[in-house]
Amino acid sequence: MLSVKVWSRTLSQQEAIGNPRRRDYPLLQGKEVLLQAEIAGYVGQAFTADPLEFAGTVQSILELPAERTGHDALVVATLNALARSSGLVENTVHCRDEEPETCAERISQYIHDQHGECRVGIVGYQPAILDHCARRFSPERVKVTDLNLDNIGQVRYGVRVWDGMTENTRLFEESDVLLITGSVMANGTGDNLLQLIGDKPFYLFGTTAAALAWLNDWPRLCFCSK
Repeated sequence: MLSVKVWSRTLSQQEAIGNPRRRDYPLLQGKEVLLQAEIAGYVGQAFTADPLEFAGTVQSILELPAERTGHDALVVATLNALARSSGLVENTVHCRDEEPETCAERISQYIHDQHGECRVGIVGYQPAILDHCARRFSPERVKVTDLNLDNIGQVRYGVRVWDGMTENTRLFEESDVLLITGSVMANGTGDNLLQLIGDKPFYLFGTTAAALAWLNDWPRLCFCSK
């Protein structure tokens, strides 16, 4: 039976994201941690606010009770490590220092190149992505939702943050293109969001969705991860 060691902890700034100039990333605010699974030296990660420590086999992970949200993150991180070890996916390790900034700029440019002057809806507050999209498309053409109560109702980079529990439907209706954090695959909200998309173009961003994006042929933008 395949053995896999999974652990989670609040990473230091240097481990998680290095030393970016921008200081409002969730990893630097203590709102989320990275759950990391390792299989034969191959790493998979998932963002979660409910980390579960584990050491054992892949089969025993599937037998764990699934009541806690952190169980989804554990499964997703393990799936990412499995897919990485099998050579099916790359880019499963979070980027660091100024790489998130570079990635965000490339994401906004990619959306513009593919879709022109569109309205962009972002699910999940990622400050660099929001900032670069607001600059490229104008704040009036960008919408964002989040689950963090510290962000909801606040104006960030000229865009008011909507409640991710109640206003995703509105965000989807008022957007032409959707950018969705891969974290939704690890916090129990992914299924509901996918049902709302309909035929609108969408892109997952980040490392959390690496394996699930490959398995389901969903587009993923993650330019600077390892």
